[in-house]
Amino acid sequence: MSRSSATSMRMGIWSMGNNQSPRIFFTCAFCGELGSDKPSHFILKIRHFCSQGCYSKFLAAFQPIEEHPRWQGGVSNAEAHRRWKQKNPKRVAHLKARRYARERGASGSHTLSEWESLKNQHGNKCAHCGAKEPLTKDHIVPLSLGGTDDIKNIQPLCRSCNSRKWAKFPIYENPELLTTSP
Repeated sequence: MSRSSATSMRMGIWSMGNNQSPRIFFTCAFCGELGSDKPSHFILKIRHFCSQGCYSKFLAAFQPIEEHPRWQGGVSNAEAHRRWKQKNPKRVAHLKARRYARERGASGSHTLSEWESLKNQHGNKCAHCGAKEPLTKDHIVPLSLGGTDDIKNIQPLCRSCNSRKWAKFPIYENPELLTTSP
């Protein structure tokens, strides 16, 4: 039987006990046998099969890959995610930092654009040593000691200054940030 031929169908009544439900009878797209389905289910499908077995065999043998619901242009989900992470390293780093803060139960949050504007306010330099190295987010009051993840509690430091600070409270360029408001 040709796979491209139209599915033949006819309306019928199929009796199940006292319940009369209308059915549409059709020819299976894989094996050619007669099958039936409810009209509401029938109209939702492109191809019609007499059983789950025929459907599975069809998928394995003939389904065009473009019709698969998870088709992403020929790459797996893992590959698509890996490519996205390569294209968006800043976004990935920001999402990792947010997750870290959430896991520590920190209140507040900040956006990637707020972090970028904070770095620009500092001239894209470390707030402590002034180095123009890649900057890391330093929580002035550490998350481990109850600090928030708000942008007001963050200062840009290079990796070595941030590692040296550890869990201390030095505020390098903005001492007014440590003031707490009720």
